[in-house]
Amino acid sequence: MKFVLQLGPREIELPLGRFVIGRAENAGLCLDDPLVSRHHAAIDVADDGATLVDLESRNGLRVNGKKLKGSRVLALGDRVSIGSTDFVFAVWRPDPATRTLTQVPTLRMNAFGLFGMLADKAIALGRWDEAERLLAPQIEHLLSDVERGKKYDPANVERAAGYALRLAQATANAAWVSTVFRFYGAMKQLCPSSMVDELYVAAHKVKQPNVKELRAYIAAVREGPTELSPADRFLLSRLEGLERSLG
Repeated sequence: MKFVLQLGPREIELPLGRFVIGRAENAGLCLDDPLVSRHHAAIDVADDGATLVDLESRNGLRVNGKKLKGSRVLALGDRVSIGSTDFVFAVWRPDPATRTLTQVPTLRMNAFGLFGMLADKAIALGRWDEAERLLAPQIEHLLSDVERGKKYDPANVERAAGYALRLAQATANAAWVSTVFRFYGAMKQLCPSSMVDELYVAAHKVKQPNVKELRAYIAAVREGPTELSPADRFLLSRLEGLERSLG
């Protein structure tokens, strides 16, 4: 009998033996999710069944909505929640028209790719509260990493800042605009020119924008390790113009 984890139309094959799920590169299923520990959980797979084990994860995991303590023998149809991702434990029944079986050794899932897709659907339906719920933990964890000097992917920062600006315009929450200032201030870098345009729009839509955060960001850019090019100086002047318009 071949067991799988179902994620929408995708079915992830569970090979015999121990199948580890976590953020580590060597995990059988690598979830790029700040809510997931490096080695978060394991599924011990035998011919006649499988057992889910919590590997002393930071945020734990749930089965059918209930927090798991230690280990549990999985039943077909059990919903396993790890970080922000839900899987269903099932038996593989091939259906080429609708299903894709993904085999090990490693499947990597990007957090903003998965949650961004779900958030985009929520945004398209006007469900901004749902989009904010999906994105906030990812954005806040990444911001914490950047501010503490941990390793990060600049592309993820740009993606997170873009989502923050969309949330700012939709919710009028000034904290999301401040999030962009804090991201790029921590990196001592100018944000992309297209993002400056969006900052002008978002900063004038939100209630009581935090000018202090903007000033701190501008100061961090001025103190940055690299000399500003003419194009960079122009962008900086636009940020200074935004500061004057909000002050």
